[in-house]
Amino acid sequence: MTNSETTGKNLNPEHRSDGSELTPAEIPANDPQSADIDPANGYTTDDEGLINNFAVEPDVYPSEYPSPTQQKRYIFLGAGAVLLVVILLLITFSVS
Repeated sequence: MTNSETTGKNLNPEHRSDGSELTPAEIPANDPQSADIDPANGYTTDDEGLINNFAVEPDVYPSEYPSPTQQKRYIFLGAGAVLLVVILLLITFSVS
């Protein structure tokens, strides 16, 4: 088999999909095979009993203001980052 014959083909049959992991939207939600469908997993049904697939949205929560300890840590991390960049620039200019 030449390289041109194998282009675009999946040579490993273990990685082929038979489609059994997919749930088509045309399957009614009251189908016994789809009994494990849970709205928390992103599945809902429309008026006809067909499945609608939606992304599961994460819970929204407000961020908390950093504590004084965290603020000090951020200052030290910022100063360390600035120092690293300055040292890298000095090395770069001294080498060139």
